[in-house]
Amino acid sequence: MTTIQLEAYVKEQFNMELYKFIKQKVEMENLYNYELAGILNVNGSFIGKLKKTFEIKKTAGFLRQFERTYGAGAVKKFKNIIENPDNSLAGVARHFGFSREYARQVYKKVYGYPYTEAFQSKIKLRRRKRLANRKKSKRLDLLIKVKTKMESMGLTPHLRTREHPYEILTNGYKLLLKCTSTPLMIGKKRYFRITNTTEASQNFDFIICVCRNNGESIHYIIPRLAMPKYRIYLLPDAWPGKSKYSLFKEAWHLLTPKNQTKEIS
Repeated sequence: MTTIQLEAYVKEQFNMELYKFIKQKVEMENLYNYELAGILNVNGSFIGKLKKTFEIKKTAGFLRQFERTYGAGAVKKFKNIIENPDNSLAGVARHFGFSREYARQVYKKVYGYPYTEAFQSKIKLRRRKRLANRKKSKRLDLLIKVKTKMESMGLTPHLRTREHPYEILTNGYKLLLKCTSTPLMIGKKRYFRITNTTEASQNFDFIICVCRNNGESIHYIIPRLAMPKYRIYLLPDAWPGKSKYSLFKEAWHLLTPKNQTKEIS
């Protein structure tokens, strides 16, 4: 069987490229040449030539020795530990009882490249995770403050996260909460810009836009139909009647009960 014929056979039988198939069987499953030759119906020397052509390193011997030393499934256990973003070489070393430097060597034998690359990826992932947790904490803080504000205005808000993390229900209305804390200077005026995603807001009755600045929160209770399609620019410092949206500033009265109870979908 020629290499071209073998490539076609592997593609048809295993839906894989020949190189990837042999690499997996040798480096991941630790098969000997004769075992792989038996699967592909070729002789062992042919497998040896292919491995040399593909420059597939012979790490199977090390992996088998590792499992003999640390027990069956040790390689898989090593991978499970080290691939956890919260774990490190020191952690996997403690689990198996060897040094951190040896853990580094094992990693390179198992994966074929230094741990440095994976370490950098883990750092980035941890940063993203911290930022996500920080945003989640700020979001919860905002919801609680708006809920408290509504209660002080005689409203009874109910938080619901089933469909949207900023969803509030009150008096038969569905409210979407949006917030910004970064002012934008346009000329000599200080605006607060809030983006409006049509798909996200179309099922709500009002959008509560919160402008936060120097610890102060200013609320705009804007009917959905009055919201621009893409983004809104709010001017909290404007006097009544001097801004298009000033009539919605702290307009909590818009959320008073309707004459007839509206069924919440």
